[in-house]
Amino acid sequence: MNRFFNAIRNEFSVILLFLSSVALILFALGMYWKMFGEFPVSNLVEKWGQFGDYVGGVLNPGLSFISIILVCLTLYATSKQSAIQSFESILFELIRFHKENLMEIKVSYDDGKERLQGRDALKSYITEVKLILFGIVEDELPVEDRIKIAIDKVYLEDEAFSNIGHYFRNIYHIFKHIDESSFLSKKEKQKYAKLVRAQLSSIESGALFLNGLSSRGAASKILIERYSLLQEFRLTEQFKERLKNTGALQLYADEAYEDKNND
Repeated sequence: MNRFFNAIRNEFSVILLFLSSVALILFALGMYWKMFGEFPVSNLVEKWGQFGDYVGGVLNPGLSFISIILVCLTLYATSKQSAIQSFESILFELIRFHKENLMEIKVSYDDGKERLQGRDALKSYITEVKLILFGIVEDELPVEDRIKIAIDKVYLEDEAFSNIGHYFRNIYHIFKHIDESSFLSKKEKQKYAKLVRAQLSSIESGALFLNGLSSRGAASKILIERYSLLQEFRLTEQFKERLKNTGALQLYADEAYEDKNND
């Protein structure tokens, strides 16, 4: 939809410049007839020469300026389109990596008898964090510190989840790629973010919730809030209720849970 309106604006700009050129020509002719009183134009060669010099002197600067604007508009449109194509190519490649990284998350229990992969492994990661968090009894610790301890113990110290970092880093780079593309408008960035967000399951959003609160998650937390990545995130009811009661859900801004606008 944005591209449709941009196309209309670009077409309107060209039409406006064309009408400006026509108006400039008519203005020059009108001024000639007003100043020299020759209507219709004289048949004398000398008069035609004067007319040509006059019109050229008046129109050439204006038409040259309009031509420069048209060239600049064309170059800008071509440059932005090329930038968008390059941006989308990288974005879709990162999304492909995301799917591969998700399937690379593997964890084994009971000496390899039970193997979990992908989203099932993420569920196990969330469960491990929950068990450690519920086992922390130092109530004097701020809730954010307790959550960091629990997450870091699983994320950074548990070898079973050593490959989960690639998954989280790739998601961070996807949204960083969107966020740092200066040629995109704010609405365009939100559009691409929603496209990526649609690829994330509610379990993945729950894992992102925890990752943003880890000791290494500060940069991710900013993007999670900016692009509302926690919409419909899923944790067990018991875990979610515990987080709510401790104030952990309030560690994220409201924008993380819903779009700022729904248009």
